[in-house]
Amino acid sequence: MEYVKLGDICTKVCSGGTPTSSNPAYYDGNIPWLNTNEVNFCNIYSTNKTISEEGLKKSAAKYVPENTVIVAMYGVTAGKCAIAKIPLTTNQACCNLIIDKEKADYCYVYYYLRQQSDSLNKLAIGGAQQNLNALTIKKFKIALPTLPTQQKIASFLSAYDRLIENNTRRIRLLEQMAENIYKEWFVRFRFPEHEKVEMVNGLPKGWKVEKLGEYANISTGKCNREDAEEDGIYPLFDRSQEIKKSSKWIKDCEAIIVPGEGTSFIPRYYKGKFNLHQRCYCIEPTIKDIGFYLFYSIMLNRKYFLSVATGATVPSLRQNNFTKMKLVIAELELVKKYNKIASTIALQIDRLKEQNTLLTHQRDLLLPRLMSGKLEVKS
Repeated sequence: MEYVKLGDICTKVCSGGTPTSSNPAYYDGNIPWLNTNEVNFCNIYSTNKTISEEGLKKSAAKYVPENTVIVAMYGVTAGKCAIAKIPLTTNQACCNLIIDKEKADYCYVYYYLRQQSDSLNKLAIGGAQQNLNALTIKKFKIALPTLPTQQKIASFLSAYDRLIENNTRRIRLLEQMAENIYKEWFVRFRFPEHEKVEMVNGLPKGWKVEKLGEYANISTGKCNREDAEEDGIYPLFDRSQEIKKSSKWIKDCEAIIVPGEGTSFIPRYYKGKFNLHQRCYCIEPTIKDIGFYLFYSIMLNRKYFLSVATGATVPSLRQNNFTKMKLVIAELELVKKYNKIASTIALQIDRLKEQNTLLTHQRDLLLPRLMSGKLEVKS
């Protein structure tokens, strides 16, 4: 096995660019445009933002082909990598490695860099924000066995990731199913036997508009981000979408958890023991078997949070914003019927997430052994 510089196995190494935000015509086109915060050890099939042909021409952004290995260079994501599974453009914080297929397998290179991401991150330089640069990445050496061996290793590890991706897609479909049923029943009012129900003031008879505080206890957490522990056994929910860990728990209940600061206020559902950041809110239903109904009611009314949040720099919510939040409350029998369906869907989702956790753990155990040659992959 030899060690070679990344730049020596690439046909091209380049970064991207960002069209000026002062011209709206440069954005929302049909060209995928990748931001560095999307580079997170994954295959990229779509991007959060797109740019127009004009935006492409008027910036340093440039197309890179499918199977390009992308390394994040700036900030907290520096050293993380991904594979472009579609032709796309990137911002300047991405280093795009177009691998020479005669010299190396792009997928093997990705897994090697994934396993060495901490080593890459340590090469970042700068002040408050540590950054990598393309020259440093080009000089980074990787262990390179024969091409057939690279392909075997990549194929073996890819099998795990394909299973994880398939499960993730199934999770998204199930989540969408639960949301669609909610919309069909409680937004479009096409619930079972809706034809027999009289409409009164725009709502089915027996339905009413109530404040969230009449159906849930609302409280905040006590901990800070610094209280997160890598070996913790309980989830710690803070303002980010990433779930951290804690050795302590302060709640043991069914809850809808909403960050109290930010720009999106995306709620999550959880049932069990957990710890909670002091700027997050725990919405605990006071009536049995209505948790999922409340969750989707809140999820689909997030624009309310945006309208009442205060603060110029970081929009924030207060407890009374939750207690006064108005929701449409259907008849309890129908709510519980929906909750039973949503609970069954949630159980399937939990099982798929457990499978993914196991697959991820197995893959991550095998990754360093395969890359070091300690474990041989046979045909």
